[in-house]
Amino acid sequence: MQKFVVGAFGTVLAALIVVGCASDNGPSPQAEAITEPEAITEPEAITEPEAITEPEATATEPLAVPDLDPAGCLTGSALEGSVEAPEPGCPRAALSPAEGLETSPPLLNVVAKHPELECLHRTFSMFIDVFGIYVIGTPGAPDAYFSHTANVLAQYLDNDEDGIPDDPEVLRVLTEGNFVVPVWTEDDRESFWEGARGTPCEDNVSMAASMYYDQDEWALGGVQAAGSWDGNLEEVWHVVSMGWYRAYPEFFGDEPGSQLSKAMDIARGGNFQRIPDSYPEGSWYSYDDETCSYPCQVHEYFYWLLMTNIGALDSSISDKCQDVAVEWRVCSKAQLGEVDELAYGLLNQKGFNLPTRIPTGAYLPMD
Repeated sequence: MQKFVVGAFGTVLAALIVVGCASDNGPSPQAEAITEPEAITEPEAITEPEAITEPEATATEPLAVPDLDPAGCLTGSALEGSVEAPEPGCPRAALSPAEGLETSPPLLNVVAKHPELECLHRTFSMFIDVFGIYVIGTPGAPDAYFSHTANVLAQYLDNDEDGIPDDPEVLRVLTEGNFVVPVWTEDDRESFWEGARGTPCEDNVSMAASMYYDQDEWALGGVQAAGSWDGNLEEVWHVVSMGWYRAYPEFFGDEPGSQLSKAMDIARGGNFQRIPDSYPEGSWYSYDDETCSYPCQVHEYFYWLLMTNIGALDSSISDKCQDVAVEWRVCSKAQLGEVDELAYGLLNQKGFNLPTRIPTGAYLPMD
């Protein structure tokens, strides 16, 4: 712009000199023709650069400072209103529910058939649709248990119970993967998979975990009301968390390198691809099942993190933390913030809509 203004000024100045010379020497046809450059006064339009004063307006606009978490990531309403790509290491704003996803509150009615997978009917006789994810039960599953599992699933997906899934991307992963939550026995499981060979169920049904009605812990009404632990808190979460691993691999991926796995390595005192003979002194997560691979270790760690973060391990709620001290030794959200800072920040300071309340098995969406 500066070059353009100087050039224009030179042109105008040259025109004035020529006109001045013509008037000194008296009128002449040539001089009069030269007066035509007066039209060159158009460069006065170059005053348009005054519009450059617009930055003054923008300088006064940033009155509202965006909410940033300690890592410098947008959070709160600033994150919700952002449509741009996030800074490296920061999450995207939650996406609006996409076409094809169930976003109205589930009725949690029991139906006799799955709408698409007939191969399930050989083993299962009860189905409840929870935002497009099905809880499926065998004929022997008690109605109260079956309904309880469906309600826990609904509360995990819509933890604030506003009738809308908390994270559409997590829900998308689960529905597109045909994840289901079975309520059955181990014998039912073996029979189902034997019969599934050669059917669409063999490759098109995903089961990350199960609830066994004849051997798992059940707390109808919730752990605090029942005074006992609820196995649904773990097993149903193992299904839901599959959506988190795949929707946000940089943050919650179950392979080495994600923020979640890095936090786990710190909690275990090292990066152990296999279960070590003993964990280093000072570790607070020491799962010792030798059949559990590295991703499996991440899954268990994520479960304990969530239970601690939502207060389910608090001594005022249950004795679970004392019972599992050989495996997990952080019992409250406050303690988690002090001991496991990386995981605490991931769960609470990155803008993700993770569950914050303990599912009770009584899903009551607001109108």
